[in-house]
Amino acid sequence: MAGDLLICRKEEKYGIVLSGRVNFETVVPLRDFVNNLPADAKELTIDLSDCLSMDSTCMGVLSMLALTGIKSKLKMRLLNAGGNRQLLKGLGVEKLFKFEDGEFIPYETIIYPAGKTAKDMKSAAETVLEAHETLISADNSNQQRFGAVVEMTRQDVERLKENK
Repeated sequence: MAGDLLICRKEEKYGIVLSGRVNFETVVPLRDFVNNLPADAKELTIDLSDCLSMDSTCMGVLSMLALTGIKSKLKMRLLNAGGNRQLLKGLGVEKLFKFEDGEFIPYETIIYPAGKTAKDMKSAAETVLEAHETLISADNSNQQRFGAVVEMTRQDVERLKENK
């Protein structure tokens, strides 16, 4: 089962639902949401109930979201992380999240998906780069794990910019 992303809202409350096997392609719109977090956002719920697995890019984008939420004093909770909590802990970013169990019913207003978006290799590469840079800045031990990924992806991003 491929990964799916749902971003929804109700007034100043936002919800994110990740399901299936979430990878770098799944989280490109989530990175865009993080980088353009609505100013009215007061509360954010991330539901991982149906998230079977996530790659390091997903964990990096979630870490970006957590750090942005902390800066903007957003009330955040990560629901039903299950085994994904161990993955986050393994990368030293578990400390960024408030873990809870419970049910999340998505809000009526759907922000994403709002129709199919074209796959953009440059956006995907930028997401991978930014996510891994965040993992390294959140925990220095990730430099050894992801330093080569960051360097290779940075080169890919530059190459893709030149080809435009």
